Amino acid sequence: MNSECGYRIAETLYDGVELDTERGISTRGEMSAANAERVERVLEFLETIDRLKSVERRGWLADGSRRENSAEHSWHVCMYALLLHGELAASVDFHRLLCLLLVHDIVEVYAGDTYVYDEQQMADQHAREGQAAQRLFAILPDDLADYLRGLWEEFEAQATPEARAARALDMAHGFSQNVFSGGKGWRQHGVSEAMSRNVNRPAWEFDPALGVLYEQLYARAERESSWTTGNPDAERSTEVQGD
Repeated sequence: MNSECGYRIAETLYDGVELDTERGISTRGEMSAANAERVERVLEFLETIDRLKSVERRGWLADGSRRENSAEHSWHVCMYALLLHGELAASVDFHRLLCLLLVHDIVEVYAGDTYVYDEQQMADQHAREGQAAQRLFAILPDDLADYLRGLWEEFEAQATPEARAARALDMAHGFSQNVFSGGKGWRQHGVSEAMSRNVNRPAWEFDPALGVLYEQLYARAERESSWTTGNPDAERSTEVQGD
């Protein structure tokens, strides 16, 4: 049986385990020690990536109550893909797109989030995330490690239509979250409209549908005065006071 992400489950995951899509996984006889170890390593990996829920991003929730975390971002951008992939002029495999988005920030459990407007963080992002990937994927059995690392590297390489669509949606989510929260993160970090346009240009140029999305969001940001006043220290002071 093929999964939607192109990974052959029944033949390669667990010998002696039958995958029933209606009733879940049922074993045929006792699981071997080798297969039990596979399950143990998968569980360790799943527990480890729970840390993604604690990785704080610079953007805020729409209600401004707290910063967003990377797990929430990954879920939300998958919803963007679900609702917007049919609007794209580009031809992409939807299920592969989802797989790429689920994995694209997973190494942040060790590397942390990298803020696109932080030049120092951006300078060593590739090295930090490469080391994190090596450490994280090593938890899994080799075949699963190769599969997930392959997805992560595909996103990073930006060589496939799905990877480019995933990157564009990733950027669109980060931008829209700033708009939804009234520009709170932008003002805290001194981000101007010109800076955001420079960073986000590849996303809206990827597809006309995303161009429309950005056009509407920029108009809203302008109406709601979401951009920095030019004094980020004053903005940070205001936020600390809870204003």
